[in-house]
Amino acid sequence: MIIDYDYKQIEVPYEIIEYCDYFTYDAKREDLRYMDCIYMNMGYYGNDPTHLKEMRKRIMPVFE
Repeated sequence: MIIDYDYKQIEVPYEIIEYCDYFTYDAKREDLRYMDCIYMNMGYYGNDPTHLKEMRKRIMPVFE
């Protein structure tokens, strides 16, 4: 998958695509919610990329 950012085309790592496919399971790849997941996990919202990578590897329970 390739996204546009700052007038450049950037390849999205497969790990992020796989995570966003699972995390936004009922959203199409053109939906804002899915694209927001991609941009957030690419670190474009100012989040720490190492923290995001750790978060993707962690299993988050739905119910406790």
